[in-house]
Amino acid sequence: MAQVGWVLDYLDDIVSDFSVFHRVDDITALDGPSFFRMAWRLAAYTGVMQARANAEQQDEPAPAAPGSAPSSRQQRDVNPGTQTTLQADPAFAGIFSFDQAGS
Repeated sequence: MAQVGWVLDYLDDIVSDFSVFHRVDDITALDGPSFFRMAWRLAAYTGVMQARANAEQQDEPAPAAPGSAPSSRQQRDVNPGTQTTLQADPAFAGIFSFDQAGS
């Protein structure tokens, strides 16, 4: 969960960078593996996710987007990452799909 849960803290920034660098306007149209392959690479581009990654490396908070409140992992419920919990969590709606064996 730690490998993928970080996206929840930066979802608005990820959506913005996806539209600029990957030309993806609707991240929910992507399958999970494609989304995470592209999201992981956002820090390589000169965008908000690179600024946040650089600030994190320097142990300084990145500037918050205007009108947004800082989020904190400590304030969020942690999803254990099972198929059932991911499908039931609205925060992950449209991000994961699971093939049903025999369907």
